[in-house]
Amino acid sequence: MAWDTIQRYRLSLEKDVLASTFPAFTFHDPTGRTYVSGQWHSNSGKLYGLHVQLTAGFPDECPSTYITMPSPLYGYRNRRTIASYGTSHAMHTWKSDRSGWVKICTYHSADWSADQGIAKVIRKGMLWILAYECHLDDGREIASFLMSA
Repeated sequence: MAWDTIQRYRLSLEKDVLASTFPAFTFHDPTGRTYVSGQWHSNSGKLYGLHVQLTAGFPDECPSTYITMPSPLYGYRNRRTIASYGTSHAMHTWKSDRSGWVKICTYHSADWSADQGIAKVIRKGMLWILAYECHLDDGREIASFLMSA
C-alpha cells in the first residue's frame, strides 16, 4: 500500500505521539502494510499483546485492533474462547480475520473521525483488556464494563 503525502505526514505525527505516549509500541513497515504493535502489562500484572493494523483509508478509517497474546484468549472459567463470539456487541468484538487473534471493537465506524489517533486506539485496547479481566472475574459481558460512545 502506498501512502500519499498527507498520510505520510500524519503517520510521522502519529509516530512521534506514540514514542512519547506509549514507547513500548512501535511502527512496522511504514511504507507498506503499516501496523503498530506492542505489549502491555495490565493492572493485574498479566501481559497482553496489541496489534493495530492501519487501513489504506487511514486516518479517515478506523484501524483494526487485535489482542495477539495470550492466544487463545479464553473467557470466563475457560468455557469458550473470546474469538468464538465473532461479531458481538456484548463482548465488543468483531469476527476476526487473523487466526488466533481476537479482533476488538475500539470505535464504531460512525464514531470514528480523523481527529482520533493511534494512541487513542491503543488506550481503547487497554480499556478493553481491563474490561476483559473484569469479565474473567464474574462472567458478565465485556460491554457491561465499558461506556458507550
